Amino acid sequence: MNAPTTRVKLNASFWKHLSCVPFSEDVIPSSLFLKHRHFLVIDVETQKLVQEVGGWEHVDKLGISVACAYDSKTDQFLSYRENELKNLIDLCEERLVVGYNIRGFDLPVMVPYGLDPKRLDVFDIMYDLETLTRQRFLKLEAVARGTLNAGKSADGLLAVEWWKSGQVQKIIDYCIQDVRVTRDIFQFGRQNGYVKIQRSAEADAKVTQVVVQWN
Repeated sequence: MNAPTTRVKLNASFWKHLSCVPFSEDVIPSSLFLKHRHFLVIDVETQKLVQEVGGWEHVDKLGISVACAYDSKTDQFLSYRENELKNLIDLCEERLVVGYNIRGFDLPVMVPYGLDPKRLDVFDIMYDLETLTRQRFLKLEAVARGTLNAGKSADGLLAVEWWKSGQVQKIIDYCIQDVRVTRDIFQFGRQNGYVKIQRSAEADAKVTQVVVQWN
């Protein structure tokens, strides 16, 4: 008896490259969700700032101080220091990898540690929202504020300062909080079929509701 197959729908991007195997950005999100029963939300903090390594073209030189994740299979939050990243990379290859701007930042930063993005299935919340709203550079803070009435606990600049002063546990706590916020946004969208964006913290700031299909 033949094993059942999973049909996937492809974006137009698949037909623009020469690979016979689609990358995750070629696959319609609903196909990724059907393929994977479990997901891994990730976030990475770096040892250096972008301006310290010569700009965004050199993110591979930033170095990772801490990487954190939420694993839906075990319902656990995980943290990894630089010498433990192989364990996270192995886990990424077993799950649907979810995050906010991970295609533009977190995953490229992990490449020098042995990550091959082509081996992953990735769903980037920011990229999907940009496609849906036609708004560039939507910040996680704006989506968290509108959807969860909550925000980030700090920022990446402060995390680098903590690294330089040896306050690693503070970085872990901050990174896990970012993972938690991202996970909660993703879960809210899956359960309710929409998320909200509020760009300003002002009480009368406009809130935009965006219909999503994250199941």
